Amino acid sequence: MRYFAVVVSSILMCGSSLAASVNAATLPELAEALNTRFEVMKDVAGYKAANHLPIEDLPREKNVLLKALDAARDVMLDPQSIDAFIQTQMAVSKNIQYRYLDRWRLQPEKAWQPRPLAEVRAQILELDSAILNLISRQIMTGGGFGEEQDRTLSGLLSDKQISALEKAQLIDALGKIKRR
Repeated sequence: MRYFAVVVSSILMCGSSLAASVNAATLPELAEALNTRFEVMKDVAGYKAANHLPIEDLPREKNVLLKALDAARDVMLDPQSIDAFIQTQMAVSKNIQYRYLDRWRLQPEKAWQPRPLAEVRAQILELDSAILNLISRQIMTGGGFGEEQDRTLSGLLSDKQISALEKAQLIDALGKIKRR
């Protein structure tokens, strides 16, 4: 009987270690995907500036949200629970674009051209799918987003275009996401 208890406790400890290592791996990947998504907003802002397009594009935002809802279903997330996160992510993205436009009004950037918008949008779509997949994995194996995960993620969100308030709003919205 003692041997059985030792075997069971060893298995449980290995399971806990595995979950902790998955959790430790998921947060940096999630932060990297979010950082990259926000970095490409420079290309979006550059394209819109060069073509005299407004930052806000409500039909496009609706399309992004619909694709995110489909992607959420694919990774077993409750589609309704991701709405606030996707809306916050888009709001932060627009804020970043506005910041670039403001900076360029004062000091245009020389020797830089935005990538083609179709290429950037394809990358954003891939990143959005990866982000939702990582969120699902974090909820399933890492226990979701608690204070420790929030602090870790906040420290890993390194894009200089994101304010502390925007980080807090993103992380708050992450905490509301649920699996199906």
